[in-house]
Amino acid sequence: MTVTRQLLDCLHNAFLQAATLEHYADKVIQQHLAANSSWTLEQRAYFVTTLYNMIRFSRKLMWMTGRKEHVDTIQHCTREDVWDLWGAYTFIQEGQVPDYPELESLDATHLKSALKDAPTDIQLSMPLWLHDRAEQELGNNWPTVARALNQSAGNFIRANGLKANREAVSKALSKESIATLPVEAVSDALEVKQMGYLFRTDAFQRGLFEMQDAGSQLIAPLLELLPGMKVVDACAGAGGKSLHIAALLKNKGRVLSLDIHQHKLDTLKKRAKRAGAHVIETRLIQNSKTIKRQKEKFDRVLLDVPCSGTGVLRRNPDAKWHLDEQSVSDLITLQQDILQRYSQMCRVGGKLVYATCSIFPSENELQIKQFLADNPNWSLEQELSLLPGISSEYDGFYGARLVKNSAE
Repeated sequence: MTVTRQLLDCLHNAFLQAATLEHYADKVIQQHLAANSSWTLEQRAYFVTTLYNMIRFSRKLMWMTGRKEHVDTIQHCTREDVWDLWGAYTFIQEGQVPDYPELESLDATHLKSALKDAPTDIQLSMPLWLHDRAEQELGNNWPTVARALNQSAGNFIRANGLKANREAVSKALSKESIATLPVEAVSDALEVKQMGYLFRTDAFQRGLFEMQDAGSQLIAPLLELLPGMKVVDACAGAGGKSLHIAALLKNKGRVLSLDIHQHKLDTLKKRAKRAGAHVIETRLIQNSKTIKRQKEKFDRVLLDVPCSGTGVLRRNPDAKWHLDEQSVSDLITLQQDILQRYSQMCRVGGKLVYATCSIFPSENELQIKQFLADNPNWSLEQELSLLPGISSEYDGFYGARLVKNSAE
């Protein structure tokens, strides 16, 4: 594929937009793809992949191009910087750079040799604070996990069991020139091997599937759901797991989806309608009374809590630039509060699943350990830990199923 000047200009503009940290990269990508509908599938794929990889490896690329003192100041990049970063990225991908004046000073041999003595955090292209914390919490596993997080994310969908099994979904998509393969360890998951215009397909419009990472699809089954149960998804967001819960309940029972953001619940309503998930009710959390009114009303409680998102850096590589040490500490405090207060919605004999998309034990196992120490009427039944590169081919997730043995 020929990389045109117009495509490169859009790519560089998008990088500068994302680098300000005022816009998340996925939103920037959506804007540029919408504005360039004439691009081929190959051009669209190149734009998305290259932008994400330039953000993902920006610390390494800054170091390679002689900007060692600026590796942590991506938000101050100039257009000249971006040309050099793109050139360096293209060289390490063994690609050819065009004969443009902006690239005259780049030398492939010099760029590659610049990494020989780079420290580990640069080699892994992780912010120093994140590298240090992950090394402390994960020990020798961290370099393997980091390299896995630096891979491009795969594309996975979940067959909507309310309308079709995954064989039927795969067959429907193949008729629209989209190739999929079943994921062996995840019953409803398909890996999309050839994307095409996935969200323009008739199969999507009919609600036959939802986009969801294969690892994420293992969280809702942890709840051990049975049709007819009353379930609350207390941090529902746009509702990916609420939709999965409704499917596992076979549309029998009740799913209350709570969140503090109305716009996310509005998105969930649209998704639920398309999916045919009639048992989902959405409700905005306006204050603490919203939670207190639901005390001991549910058979199952899902707490997919706000977290650092470090387990999904493959999918959201710019997230590491939006994080810092203090924000992770604040999230840990918030998680403790949510777990303590929202767990009261579970009836005696009921079960709760605490989940994150973080790789940090401080957000995962240690949170559960502290909760159980403070609440002896609860016990741990099962834990799920998906570490990219170690125990997972997918994104990083943690889940713990707890059972409420008695009243407080």
